[in-house]
Amino acid sequence: MSRRGPIAVLAGLALVGAAACSSGGDQPVAAGVTTTEAPTTSAGESTTTTAAPTPTWPLTGIETADAAAGRPAVAVKLDNHPDARPHTGINDADLVYELKVEGITRLAAIFHSTDANPVGPIRSARSSDINLLANLARPLLLWSGGNPGVTDMVTRAASVNGLVDVSHSVGNAHYFRGSDRAAPHNLYANMSDIRAEFTPGDATPPVALFTYRKAGEASSGDATPGVTIDFGNNVLVDYVWDPARSCFARYQVDYNHPRGSSAFVDSTGTQACPANVVVMNIEYGISSADANSPEAVTVGQGDGLVLSDGKAVPIRWKRDLPISVPTITDAAGNPVGLTPGKTWVALPEAADAPIHPMDAGTAQSLLAGG
Repeated sequence: MSRRGPIAVLAGLALVGAAACSSGGDQPVAAGVTTTEAPTTSAGESTTTTAAPTPTWPLTGIETADAAAGRPAVAVKLDNHPDARPHTGINDADLVYELKVEGITRLAAIFHSTDANPVGPIRSARSSDINLLANLARPLLLWSGGNPGVTDMVTRAASVNGLVDVSHSVGNAHYFRGSDRAAPHNLYANMSDIRAEFTPGDATPPVALFTYRKAGEASSGDATPGVTIDFGNNVLVDYVWDPARSCFARYQVDYNHPRGSSAFVDSTGTQACPANVVVMNIEYGISSADANSPEAVTVGQGDGLVLSDGKAVPIRWKRDLPISVPTITDAAGNPVGLTPGKTWVALPEAADAPIHPMDAGTAQSLLAGG
């Protein structure tokens, strides 16, 4: 697997910014914005009209006529310590990344079609986030803070329009501590207020990161009751196909939530159940900002699994640059289409052989009792 560190994205983003300011050439059109081409004619030819594409929310593939589809994404670093559960607002995210930190996992929840007010608990950023978020077209980043090395990386990414820094220290007026649990697991923010104050005038929406199936298009893969993903350090995440809801119910085993009571529910009691789960096996290095912190290598290529429509598809993923969207293909090299809806992306360490098929009995037991 090829490796690119977070410094690569800073140079790449600077080049992209320079190119965008140059004159001439076709400019890319952001996802979420419908465009049409004028009819063209020539002598002796009849007029041809190209139908406008149906606008969709780029991070879910769901059709929309909402003008808000043109707004930027908001990325929120969410605590996933056992003492941080349940989360608030997480089920409003279009996309959630899960990646390793020090002995546990942390979440990067991406909001575009729906805001969460409030959202939390919010925790610190990591060096992994610079590359991870670079293909979201300058998202607003909500985070609690970080060590000097990570803070410098975020500042530099913001300086080349890689993101908009709305840390606790920057947007302090819109953050607050909850009384329901002890610090540091109790920091929340009001997302709509942050959007109103910190959205740049030249903000653009994210592009679609995945391909979504059209209505009536058959899904690929083999039927599966579910899988277990091993993130190491006894952090086990189960995704179980729930035919009643047509989504993959999430369960997370940790020292506060053993099997049998591991349903991953939010503060309203609603279980996370995304339409899709994309597992991308990746490498982890040592963070240049903190020798004790792992750094996710999300630029390169590897294998994995897509769960969608009650089926599992072994995949290959490839991402050439930090600003690139990943390509997801099956064993024959064909693109794998997702079900329109919410998606969770798991980023376990490839060396751990982290994906374990689940038997039907275990799946039924989890669905019955959590």
